Amino acid sequence: MACQKQAFSLPFPQLRANDQPSILMGTGTMRLPVACLAALFCLLAGLPALEAKETQTIKVSRISKKKYGDDPFVVTAKASSKLPVSIFVNGPASIDKKGKITIKGAGKVRVFAIQMGDDRYAAAKPEIVTVDIAKAPLTVRAEDKKMKEGGKIPEFTIIYKGFVDGESVKNLTKPAVANLVETGEGKRKKRRIVPSGSESMNYSFKYISGDLKVTSKKRSFFGRN
Repeated sequence: MACQKQAFSLPFPQLRANDQPSILMGTGTMRLPVACLAALFCLLAGLPALEAKETQTIKVSRISKKKYGDDPFVVTAKASSKLPVSIFVNGPASIDKKGKITIKGAGKVRVFAIQMGDDRYAAAKPEIVTVDIAKAPLTVRAEDKKMKEGGKIPEFTIIYKGFVDGESVKNLTKPAVANLVETGEGKRKKRRIVPSGSESMNYSFKYISGDLKVTSKKRSFFGRN
């Protein structure tokens, strides 16, 4: 049966076009489009019962704060009827048959808990929990450099610390660049190597500047080098 977009008024949060994946992944073997599955839940929960059935509710286990790079975690859901509950996720995460959720990136992950009812119990109202997956912290440090007075400015290099699961600078949308910033004059002049400009969907950045040390030329007694 084809899903009709105008057939139901859905109580689910609006799923934006850039929410990934657009498929609900669950503890069962079904893989259905979000809108189609949501409409089915609403239909089953909203149809008038042919016979009076007992109502039931669902309770989802508490989910602590999460960030990209955290270990997989298990979500459990129980129905007051003691009937089994199916769990699905939408967003940058996946779930296995045991309810273990693996984080795939930063962003919003929606956890859906479903119980369709049986001969005794009516379908429960689906429970939806939204988990904000924070970006992983990444330290970006410019290395210290040395040069001789009047010499060529050395190439600046940057070190990253905090990549997740073997990722590297290649996984950043935009890597950092380092620029020379000079302050003060004369002997008080300071030269800092300042990193900036990194971009990523999954990392937040902490920048640490480096120093450029300039060594003076040695002069002879007569003022010559």
